[in-house]
This record gives sequence, structure tokens and C-alpha cells, in this order.
Amino acid sequence: MTVLMRMIALTAGTALALGAQAFAGGDDYDAANDTEGAGPAYFGFVRDQRGAPVSDAQVFLRPKSGDPVTLKTNVLGLYRSHINKDVLPDDVTISCEKTGYKQDRVFRRTPPGAKDMFIETDCMLRRL
Repeated sequence: MTVLMRMIALTAGTALALGAQAFAGGDDYDAANDTEGAGPAYFGFVRDQRGAPVSDAQVFLRPKSGDPVTLKTNVLGLYRSHINKDVLPDDVTISCEKTGYKQDRVFRRTPPGAKDMFIETDCMLRRL
């Protein structure tokens, strides 16, 4: 096999592996296109009582004032979004739901009052 053929095979294999990651539960978050001026990033996981990820769960970010943000979790149970940069993180309530489940608890990992730009909050759902 020539050097050129090996390079083509290696490039094709790498592209295939990267493509498989995107479709096999890889996160679709694109950090390069994240807007710095959007305010803190709210993120976390939605899991069931056994710790398994809950995909397609709705997550609600509700600020005391302003418009709420509704999003869905990916195949890993991950959600990530922003709210207006003028909204204080301590003024945002996070909840989750999915048909066939009941919200059991919400656990905020980033302490209230933290000056962090990443607000991590996990949600546990209990199967009905």
C-alpha cells in the first residue's frame, strides 16, 4: 500500500469515527459558536432514579423576570442553554418533566451566589 493510499484510508477512518460519535450519543454542543455575551451557561443532566439518562425530557429555565427558556435533553440526558445576561443565576428556577415520569428532585451543583459562568443543575425523574 502506498503512502498516499494509507493517508487516504487513515483520513477516511478518522472522518467515519468522528461522524459515528456525533450520531452515537455525542454531544451536539458547539463551544466555538457559544456567545460569550449571552450570560451564564445553564447545563446539567436529567436522569431517572437508577441514574440512567432520560433523553427528550423537557427542561424549563424560569427567571423571576423575563422569558422562560424551554429545551430538550439529548440522548445522554444533557441540556445546555443561556438566559439573558442581565438575569442573575440565583433568580432562575430549573425544573424538568417527561411523559411517564414525575420530577423527584433538582440538585444545583453550582452554589447559590457563586460568580461562576457555568450553572450546573441536575434533575432526577421517577418513573410512574
